[in-house]
Amino acid sequence: MENPAPSFCVYRLHWSQRAFALLFLALSVFFVVGSWKGVFFGEEEPRPFLIILSTIFLLVGLGLSFNAFQTTVTFTGDAIELRSILNRLKLPLSGIRGRREYVARGEEGGGTRYLCLIPEDDRLPTLQFMKNYTFDDAFYRWFNELRDLDAEDKRVRKDANFGLV
Repeated sequence: MENPAPSFCVYRLHWSQRAFALLFLALSVFFVVGSWKGVFFGEEEPRPFLIILSTIFLLVGLGLSFNAFQTTVTFTGDAIELRSILNRLKLPLSGIRGRREYVARGEEGGGTRYLCLIPEDDRLPTLQFMKNYTFDDAFYRWFNELRDLDAEDKRVRKDANFGLV
């Protein structure tokens, strides 16, 4: 491989993802303050549904913000790791069979692009991460030099149907 993997690099989520998480957190704090304010000052009776809903929004906002600032794709000397608040997946660089790239379509027609690293051994984890990280040119040079498993699948399908499709 001409372009080696970036060594000791940490890629974080793009600033727009982080800003969205902080905005959601700020709005959920306003929602909590608005729904609890009247209760604390004795101006209104507690409304359990509103209090529970606002608390859930606050917890989701905290989780989104914490995740947005803690999730990373990290290159160590010999492996690539996907670190999040709930998980830590590690794939040795020597154990990568190839790459895939796909788009997960949403209901609105938009989609999220994902990059995928497929291991040689089924016991190793497959790393899938959004393209919304602050990847640099060195990462994309390395990633694009890996075997393109999507292109190989298309070639196999084309050969398998004797050129009829």
